[in-house]
Amino acid sequence: MDALSLQCPTCHTAYLLPPTLLGDAGARVRCPSCEHEFMVDARGEVVGGVADPYREVARTVLDAFVTRLGPALTIAVAERRLFADHGPELMACWDEYRRRGGAHAPSHAFREELRERFGIELFPGGGD
Repeated sequence: MDALSLQCPTCHTAYLLPPTLLGDAGARVRCPSCEHEFMVDARGEVVGGVADPYREVARTVLDAFVTRLGPALTIAVAERRLFADHGPELMACWDEYRRRGGAHAPSHAFREELRERFGIELFPGGGD
């Protein structure tokens, strides 16, 4: 069997896994990019709906941000002025995310929430 193509369910980094590392029950895998651990079955398929705890932290912080700003946020997003109008508040959200998630909380979860909620891509072209 050739190497199995995997994609981390957290940061979406793709890599190859030698099938010799899989037992009958699969294996626990640690992503070489973000260090997230997840399970794969004996066929190399990611097992279960692995939730990203950092994504939940980012979601909670940004939920509070949305509630606090209300209609002003909706207008700023529609006019593509989110950073111009609310940059300091967004930085405070980032600080709160890092406070709640820990000093080593990865940036990808926060960036993904920004992208999904507000259409903001902080690193166009995939840079980190």
